[in-house]
Amino acid sequence: MSKILEAMRKASFDGANLSERLSLLDGVNLYPVDTDQQTAEFEQLANALIALHTGSTGLVVVFASTVSGEGNSYVSYNVARHLSLLFDRKVAWIDANFQSPQERLAHEEVSFRALLRDPSLFDQLKTGTNFLLVGNGDLPGKSTNLLKTDNYLELIARFQERFYVTILDAPPVLESVDVAHLAAPTAGLVVVVESRRLKHEVIQHGMEKLKDQNVRIMGTVLNKRRFDLPRFLYERL
Repeated sequence: MSKILEAMRKASFDGANLSERLSLLDGVNLYPVDTDQQTAEFEQLANALIALHTGSTGLVVVFASTVSGEGNSYVSYNVARHLSLLFDRKVAWIDANFQSPQERLAHEEVSFRALLRDPSLFDQLKTGTNFLLVGNGDLPGKSTNLLKTDNYLELIARFQERFYVTILDAPPVLESVDVAHLAAPTAGLVVVVESRRLKHEVIQHGMEKLKDQNVRIMGTVLNKRRFDLPRFLYERL
């Protein structure tokens, strides 16, 4: 843990239990509270992301796995929660996985799909707390068409203005063309890879295709088991 992160954490918590704070953060708890070992690893990744936050506007980042079931939503959701608590700043987590959206967030009044149709609905988001969850929504419409409009660019700008960090949870790289449309206008893409699941050549081919579409690959996170993170491997992050 960096000295900056350690100082900010002490200032933010005053000895309060991190697990308890995390469990009360959003009222939804999409996934169980992580273990102490996982907490340390999420803090490392949160710290790495903050190191990239060099501009005057908020940082917008996309997280995506290579294929389904590698734990991308679990990783991105917990990193967002840790960022919000550790740095005491506004952080948003958006369910941008049109392929497999979070059912527990399906009926949110202002969804990602609704925002893509009308960015002015952003003003109706409940942004009073430091952590915001935005569900994918159940409105009809082809996701690719929604993402290729100026509305998406406007929406990114709105989140940059209001939130310190915004994380979009995207569908798998090798299973959806949406990833390139989601990531190209943002700071970049973090790829979650499950150890020993796919050959390196297959993963690299997917990354090269994204780079050809002007997507910046910020780094990779190695996840050995779907819902357990015994170790992170960072590359260029």
